[in-house]
Amino acid sequence: MFGLLDEVEARLREVGRSAPGGLDLPALEALTSGGKRLRPLLLLLSAGIGAPDREAVLRAAAATEVLHTATLIHDDIVDKAKSRRGVPTTVARYGREVAVATGDYLFAESFSALASLGDPRVIREFAEAARGLAAGELDQFMASGGPVDVEDYLEHIRLKTAGLFRAACVAGGTLGGLSLVQIDALATYGQALGLAFQMSDDVMDLVGKPGVMGKGIGTDLAEGTVTLPIIFALREGDAATIRRVLATPRPDPELLEAGIEAVLATDAVARTEAWAREEVGAALRGLEALPGCPERAFLEMIAAEVVGRDV
Repeated sequence: MFGLLDEVEARLREVGRSAPGGLDLPALEALTSGGKRLRPLLLLLSAGIGAPDREAVLRAAAATEVLHTATLIHDDIVDKAKSRRGVPTTVARYGREVAVATGDYLFAESFSALASLGDPRVIREFAEAARGLAAGELDQFMASGGPVDVEDYLEHIRLKTAGLFRAACVAGGTLGGLSLVQIDALATYGQALGLAFQMSDDVMDLVGKPGVMGKGIGTDLAEGTVTLPIIFALREGDAATIRRVLATPRPDPELLEAGIEAVLATDAVARTEAWAREEVGAALRGLEALPGCPERAFLEMIAAEVVGRDV
């Protein structure tokens, strides 16, 4: 399995080097700047439960990460982000025009690779995920600093995070020749895992180590992004301070720290982690329709380590 991931890495480097003139360096840097490769890993594991064609699975796994990278570049453009994973973002290093073109190239490259597989279900799954990613980013931008309820938040992360997790699992199961019941089980797993993963990220934004995710603590608050722990804290704690941070463009460190402390003074983090654990339970139940095998065991392990991970 990890040998296949090495091959995925090689293909990502080739995608970067093959970019049109002027985009090769930013594309290569974006594709090789780090990350856990979780989405291609999910695809490889899901496919490995069956009997996939090796070339098709490698092509799809690489395309999954290329698509994910394209969305990160575009997210950073919208957010005006200066760094990610501890290094300058594409937009910070090369400017908006080059960043937009690089993201567009990677989107096109990912779907070109997926189309070459000739499987309508795989293409449809990723097309729906890409549409959800775009809608989710727009929803987040429009709602920045404004009121967000739990249902709005859940819909947002279903679109922006869970959709690509689900697509990777469905594509892997499809390419592995699994039954429709088994593919649906993988879809349930991927969707729930993506929700838990995003909730955990939202917690880590408040309590994680600065720089580990390529950003400082409290970035969501500073950008006016209302996440689940912030929603809970607004209901239970010093809502006036939290709202002041959310409404202030580029809040100073003292105000941001006050906002973080206001959130942490409530049980918002514990409630969010509890909800994420419920989603992990749903993910694990989704795997019950699959045969016992090393790939299923690895999927179970990934789910079990999502909450409280040191990212």
